Amino acid sequence: MKKKDKAAANIEEQAAQTPPEQPLEGEVQPEEAVEAPATGDIPEASVEEWQAALELAVKQRDELKDSLLRTQADFQNFKRRNQTARSDGYDDGVRETIAAMLPAIDNLERAVDAAEKTEGSEALAEGVKMTLNTLFESLKRFGFEEVPALGEAFDPELHNAVMREATDDPGKVLEVFQKGYRVKDRIIRYAMVKVSVEA
Repeated sequence: MKKKDKAAANIEEQAAQTPPEQPLEGEVQPEEAVEAPATGDIPEASVEEWQAALELAVKQRDELKDSLLRTQADFQNFKRRNQTARSDGYDDGVRETIAAMLPAIDNLERAVDAAEKTEGSEALAEGVKMTLNTLFESLKRFGFEEVPALGEAFDPELHNAVMREATDDPGKVLEVFQKGYRVKDRIIRYAMVKVSVEA
């Protein structure tokens, strides 16, 4: 065998033993290559079809935008309602709590009156007054206040008339049997009063 033939045989033998080269990542192998379709295979859209597709896309965009705006408005309304409900619930709780304390306040005021009328009970009267004042100051932070009544013009929105007396100055509160109170703008107890009427 000639030297040239022997060298060629060695090269062929080494090529047969060498594993095929691994393709690089993302590299397209000749057998995997996709042939581009001939331009004649893709149907061309007419201007009218493009116009119809554009109009459909615009319509869908407007519908989605409208839906988004409605959803945002609903969420804002929900937040507002939730905040109002929480605030109202808190205020209702404060009013109910203070209303439940009114009998104790009435009893403290009666204790002050009784102590002031009893000789030698000045210290007791002063101590109960201090307790009552501290309680009132604490409750004022929640908007608690007494409803003005004695000497005021009778107001059915504030006063509950349980007695009447004929006088020359009708429509005035002559006597208060039970004090009325409110928390902020809501009455929690109407003042029980005697009212003057026309003689």
